[in-house]
Amino acid sequence: MITQAMVEGGAEGAGAAAIDWLRARRLSSPERVALLGADGRALTYGELDVAADRAATALRSEGAEPGRPVSMALEPGVDAIVALHGAVRLGATARMLRAGERPDDAGEPLVSSAEQLRAAVDPGPGAPTVSAGTGLSLIRTSGTSGVPKWVELSRGNHFASAVGSAFNLGVDPADRWLCCLPLNHVGGLTIAIRSTIYGTAALIHPRFETDRVAAALDGDGVTIVSLVATQLRRLLDAGAAVDRPRVILLGGGPAPPELIAEALERGARVVQSYGLTEACSQVTTLAAADAARRIGSSGRPLLTTRVEVDPGGEILVSGPTVAGGSLAADGRLHTGDLGELDEAGFLWVRDRISDLIVSGGENVLPAEVEAALASHPSVADAAVIGLPDREWQEAVSAFVVAAGEPVPERELLEFAAGRLARHELPKRITWVDELPRGAGGKLRRRELRDRYAPGG
Repeated sequence: MITQAMVEGGAEGAGAAAIDWLRARRLSSPERVALLGADGRALTYGELDVAADRAATALRSEGAEPGRPVSMALEPGVDAIVALHGAVRLGATARMLRAGERPDDAGEPLVSSAEQLRAAVDPGPGAPTVSAGTGLSLIRTSGTSGVPKWVELSRGNHFASAVGSAFNLGVDPADRWLCCLPLNHVGGLTIAIRSTIYGTAALIHPRFETDRVAAALDGDGVTIVSLVATQLRRLLDAGAAVDRPRVILLGGGPAPPELIAEALERGARVVQSYGLTEACSQVTTLAAADAARRIGSSGRPLLTTRVEVDPGGEILVSGPTVAGGSLAADGRLHTGDLGELDEAGFLWVRDRISDLIVSGGENVLPAEVEAALASHPSVADAAVIGLPDREWQEAVSAFVVAAGEPVPERELLEFAAGRLARHELPKRITWVDELPRGAGGKLRRRELRDRYAPGG
């Protein structure tokens, strides 16, 4: 039974967070499906528990230790979640990387292939004693403040997040939560952890592919799916059965009202959400009953979070979901986002304090794109902003001053592709004579937005 003390992080909550959730599920419902892969592979809770034991001993042979980070760089799928549970069983902290990525610390144990999890090793010592404060995951932020940073989320953070989400979205024993978000993002990782706490199934796709996700919505019994606005746009355009899931959880930044309205008209139960890595994903989530009449709002705070807006409009978050290392001296997470709380307690996220671009649910730092473009010998100066876009919500848009004769756009994009991630590449390139800069040389991106945005 979930009690108020548990969700508020009291003694009972600490005890619940220290429980081996997977082992408890094996004891209570060993035959229930726990995990499914896009390749058709499936594990029950009994099978997943055994696989986690094997993975824990394999990780120990790789040098992983309780209380220390171990890097996970597997493609999202069944094996990646088995590795995660192996780290949890061992008492190590899972540092979530992109598939194929290597940790900055060359001495940190790294799991990059499924074969490492199946090594024949001795069982070794039993599971260590853990507490609510024991680190469970290390996840890199998207760099809202300008520089991505690692955030350690504890077992207590993840448990409180699961409880808060359950109170808002509900839990059905037959739930299948589709994860087509990266596991090195908090929105993807928490799906696997919450499902274990709930005793429900998680369906893990290696990446978002419109046809594959549409097929899963139509025939794989998906009841919940987490998406960003660009993904929802593509599913709507593809005629996917968006009315099948009982909940479509929409995050990754503000979504165009017309997109939400179209999805609702198609029978989708879309609920918008606002979250951060430092708060273990969801902070506020719109209830399904409010979806149509509160389009544009990200909902009320979860049961396990407290949201305030300071006099300057910055959103502040506190509660047991917030990573301890992310709290300011006043005991709150200062998000760097601007918003408003209305009289009914609904949060409306208005803007970002920084110039961060959110394109297709991915964060893009303009300075990094500008630097890549400016390194081309034919570019004298470059500025990058986000402009409203039907598919991407914000299209990465570059304004470039030529050093001589402008080169073809394709050549410049191919050059940038060697220096940038795919989601960072400009969707539009405009050659201009000069860029707006202040007396001190500081780029005035707002002037570009005012000039080139629709209606500007």
